[in-house]
Amino acid sequence: MAKTKPQTQQETTLKDWNEADTALRVLGNLNQKIKAGESEMNLKITEVQQKYQPALDKLNEEKIGLERNLQLFCESKRNEFDDKKSKELAYGVVSFRYSTPALKPLKGFTWEAIKNLISKTKKYSEIFLKTKTDINKQAILNAQLKETELAKLGCEISQDENFYYESFERK
Repeated sequence: MAKTKPQTQQETTLKDWNEADTALRVLGNLNQKIKAGESEMNLKITEVQQKYQPALDKLNEEKIGLERNLQLFCESKRNEFDDKKSKELAYGVVSFRYSTPALKPLKGFTWEAIKNLISKTKKYSEIFLKTKTDINKQAILNAQLKETELAKLGCEISQDENFYYESFERK
């Protein structure tokens, strides 16, 4: 059984419940054809992947090995890079780049310990510690406040009614 929420803003062409029932039958048939088509497509995709994956795996393995070998060679010849951090060769460029700066704890420290140290220092606690405040929407819904009380808080409870259909799919 397919449950669907259609997203249309048009006027209906259906005139009675018999036509609505016929529309459900057609929708059920269309859903079956779509599923069959998707199933066939997925089967063919899997076949293509199985055909090419072993060769691609072998190529990727060779590539990773060659990249690692090139990196090890360049690291062993780092003194030949002079002041530049890159060296241009006939078929490409090899280089060393700094990564984006990242903060990490010193050996023997945890982030919790760092947080405690910062919180004890007036100079840094206001700058380096942040407090996050969020609205607990579920608690407001569960409190069952009156509309006037909710309005004082600047909110209201909204509950939409959405149309859906369920077509019975038969084989």
